[in-house]
Formats: sequence, C-alpha cells, structure tokens
Amino acid sequence: MFLFQTFRIWFILWFKEEWSTEHSASVWKALWKAFPLDASMAAYLMVLPVLLYYLGLLIGRFAHAIAHQVIHSLNLVLLFVCIGVLGANVFIYEEWHTLLNTRAIQYLSSPSALFNSLSWTFTLALTALYLITFWAFSSIYRFWLGNDVYARYQRRVYSLSFFPTVALLFLAIRGGWGVMPVNESAVYYSDHLFNNHAATNPVWHLAHSLMEVRTTQNKYKAFETTEALQLKEQLFQTGTPIASRFWSPTEGPSKPNIVLIVLESMTAQVIKELGCEEGVCPNLSQLIQEGLLVEQCYSSGYRTDQGIVSILSGYPAQPDQSVILHTDKADKLQSLPRLLKEKYGYSTAFLYGGELTFANMGAWLSSQRFNPVLSQEDFTSEEVTQRWGADDQMLFKKTLQTANTLPEPFLMVPLSLSLHPPYDVPYKSQWTGKDERSQFLNSAAFVDQAIGQFFNQAKEQPWYSNTLFVLVADHGSSNPAGLGLDQPLTRRIPLLFFAPFLSEEVRGKRLNVMGNHHDIPATLLHLLGLEEQEASHFPWSRNLLQKEVSSGFAFYTNEDGLGWVTSTGAGFFRFQSQEWQFFGDSLDDTQKRSARAYLQTLYDDYLGL
Repeated sequence: MFLFQTFRIWFILWFKEEWSTEHSASVWKALWKAFPLDASMAAYLMVLPVLLYYLGLLIGRFAHAIAHQVIHSLNLVLLFVCIGVLGANVFIYEEWHTLLNTRAIQYLSSPSALFNSLSWTFTLALTALYLITFWAFSSIYRFWLGNDVYARYQRRVYSLSFFPTVALLFLAIRGGWGVMPVNESAVYYSDHLFNNHAATNPVWHLAHSLMEVRTTQNKYKAFETTEALQLKEQLFQTGTPIASRFWSPTEGPSKPNIVLIVLESMTAQVIKELGCEEGVCPNLSQLIQEGLLVEQCYSSGYRTDQGIVSILSGYPAQPDQSVILHTDKADKLQSLPRLLKEKYGYSTAFLYGGELTFANMGAWLSSQRFNPVLSQEDFTSEEVTQRWGADDQMLFKKTLQTANTLPEPFLMVPLSLSLHPPYDVPYKSQWTGKDERSQFLNSAAFVDQAIGQFFNQAKEQPWYSNTLFVLVADHGSSNPAGLGLDQPLTRRIPLLFFAPFLSEEVRGKRLNVMGNHHDIPATLLHLLGLEEQEASHFPWSRNLLQKEVSSGFAFYTNEDGLGWVTSTGAGFFRFQSQEWQFFGDSLDDTQKRSARAYLQTLYDDYLGL
C-alpha cells in the first residue's frame, strides 16, 4: 500500500498540467479514493507468500529456513515487477493518456519502438532510476519486515489462523461482500478523467486487462441485438451526392493514380483552416485552397496501427483491442490495396521511414498486397536522422523515387513519422522552446515543409497530372493543447482530397460533414466510380461525399470510453461510471442510444471475425 501511494503521488505531481482547472485540489482525493483497488491488489500479491508461510508452519521446523528464503525472494520479485509496472504506467500515460494495459504489453514484442520514443540519455537515466527505486523499496521492505519471516519457530497449531487470514484476503481481493466484485468504478469519483486515472491502481488495471485480452463476450452490450442493429442501420442512410462532378469526364483519368499520405499525429489543432493554430502548416493551407477539405473528420483510435487499418480497410478502432495484432481477424478484412491490385490492375507500394515490426504492421501490409513494402532498412544510414528512423523529407524523397518506377495506375501509401516523441527533427522553426508544446509545433512545421517540398517536386513528374492525392492523419493528438484523449478536439484530424484535375465546382470547397478516417475507402470508391459494385466490402465505411439523411456523426474510442460527435453536440460515455460527459452542447437520447448501439454492433462484428 505504501508503494502504491508513493507512485500515485509521483503520478499526480508529474502530470500537474492534467489537473482540473476548476477544482485542482480534487486530484488529491485520489489518495484515499484509491483504497479499494489498492487493497485488492495488495491482497492478490499476498496470496502466494501467505500460502508459503502456512505451508512452512504445517510441514514443521525443517521447512523454516527454506520457506523464509523463498518468501523473501518471491516478495522481491513481486516488488521488482510492481515497480516496473508503476513506472511504465507513468510513461505510457505521457504518450497515450491512458493507463498501462494489454495493448501496451502486446506492443512490447517490438521494444525498439518504445525506446525510439526516448533519447539515449533519458533511457539510461530511466534504467538507473528503476534500479535505484528497486534498491530503495527493497531496503524499506527488509527494514519493516526484519530479518525473519518467522521471528521464531512457531508450533503447528498456529496454522489454524490460516482460515481467517485467507477469508480476510478474499474479502480484500473481492472488495467486500457485495454481489459484484470490485472494479475500477469503485474508485471513480470525479467527472475529470485524470482524477479517476490517478485513483486507479495500475497493477490491478493491467492484470484485469490481461485477463480479458481474448474475450468472446461483448462487454459493451447495451441493447438486444436486433434493436442495436436497427439503430446502427439508421446511421448509415445516405442521400444525394454533395456535388454533381468532382472532375471532368473528359479531363480526369478513368483510373487515377492514388497517393494516400498518412501523417503521423497531424492533428487538426495545427491546421488554420480548421480553426486552430495559425502559421504552423502553410503548405497544407495552400493545398486546402486548391483541394477538397472535410472539416469534421475524426480518428476512431489513437494509435498508428489502429489508424492504418481504419484508413485502408475502413474498420473502426475497438476500445480495448487492436485488430491488427490478431492475424486471424485482420486477414479477413478487405483493403483498398488488395481490392485495387487484384481486381483493377493497380500496382502498390507502402513506404515508412521506421521499423514495421511494430504491432505486426509489416506482416499485415504485405498480406494486403503491398509490393514493395519499404521501411527503415531501405534507407541509408545517412538518411536515418531521427530515433524513429528516416525523417519525413527522406520519406517523401523515397516516395518520388518509387513512384517513378511503378506502372500506372498505382496506389502508394507513405506513412510519416517525424511528428512523434522525442520530436528530434533536423529543423528549427519559430518554436524553439524545450517544452513539449514547442517541440510538437516545431516538428509539425517540419512535416509541413517536407510536404511542400514533395508537392513542388511531384509537379515535375510525368504521373502527377493523373494522380489523386489524399492527405489524412493516422490519429489525433493531445498536443499542442495538452488535452485528454477523451475530448473531441484531440481526435479531430485533417482529411484533404487534392488532384490537378479536380473540377472548379469542388476546388477549394470545404465540406462540413461529420465522419471518420475509416470512411475513406467508401469515399474513394465513389470517386473512382466503383462504389456500387465494391462498397459492400467496407460495411463500416460511409461515403462522405453524400448528404446524410441524418445530421451525420463521428465515432472515437479508447479504453476509458466511447466518444460521439454530431452537428448538434459531442459527448464521451465512460465505461466505468456508465455516464456521459459533454463538450459544449449535449447529445439527445436518440444520439446517445445510437452511439452505444454503434459500439455494440462493431464489437460483435470484431468478435465474429
């Protein structure tokens, strides 16, 4: 309990910027609100040492020394693991704004991706801090416990206390006599998400997450299946096209090349035309003036692996899973590269400046008929200028080189990486500070410069005049505003269609429609004239270039809840408290029901893959 509270105080102080601006002192209530889960986890950790203790009593005097050493060693191992989990939780929260969970553990299969987010000096300092912390707490443990588990050998009759001891542990683990065992809702006390995260025991949360990793039950069920499907189907009703022509039949190609540029963390917060920061992305602003901008696009997930599947397969993110990590499920999804290559003669290429071992991405991309799939190993050592790999200028240079070798028509997908911690881009802008906001904005400006250089050089290529460019972020970001990922602004992203052959009717137009980046496949199929025959392969993707019968919607999620945005309001439904939090105008009852039905049917679909 002392260990948990010590790390909780560190967690609270480390994330001071996350405190509620209205009731900042409320965060300290977490210290006592956390008791139910802290006690439950402490009791879990005591089970095996207690069993060994009573086993030593039962066997007799000769087992005394052995039990003593085993209990000491076991407790030190548990202490080492708990410190690792509690420490990792701080750094996962720094990056994801969510507690350490199964998804993070699955990503550790490619640990280089984790350490690429950190500088070498920080990695060494982190290792040293881990070892020093373990030494300090192991010393405190030995001081409190003394030299012996048994102060002296006790008679077998004392083993009778085993039963009340186990009963007390059981009560602590379960959280009392109630019908339902203790869970995170027992410590949730605030409408400010960070306060609840501070009160949640990270070790308990991770253990609970691991136990549910391959669940076959839909824990997001809110309605009978038939009712949920009806509510979901009503969301997918469509109307007439927003514009009658997107490019002239006589000037536009029948099979245009497609360059789908996926921009790491390129949040709407740095796009002036979306009502946010000015001066960060002037090159994107220029493209927006000549292209077709979707103003209300949101990322359903918050990780690159979720974004790639959403963009290419039109499949929304799941709250607690990443479908790409489960090969048996991911391979069942149709994708744009596979469809266009196998049925319509497109050549394909995927380019990334980093490692594609992360989250099983490389294997999935290859299975979707990308060939070639280029990654960090395809760049020279001089081109690898960032911890994550080759910077975005190098990536777009390689994109131009590769495009010149591909037969037309082609689908190319470059995935950028420079707008990612530790923000070590080879560039200096007007944002020169060392704080995270300044580093983020500086990196965003670097990415924008790389985009500008790419388009200036692409205009000189023979394939340019026949190419449709789509620019979209893989997911949003809490930066630069430093907001939690439950807020809609952190999930809002740019989605821009640009082509030399766009008709004047849509050039420079901004579409104020609600949608997600998993709506890209259906929208692209519409632009290619393939919607009628192929849209059924992407049942979760909507054509954003049609007027919705309803007001439209956007969906986003993470482990904590479900986000829902409409033209009349936005809200976040928290799974633990089963309550809605609203941002601006609230949602009506129909919209709230539709949101939960959408998630229920999505998760049913995921489980059925």
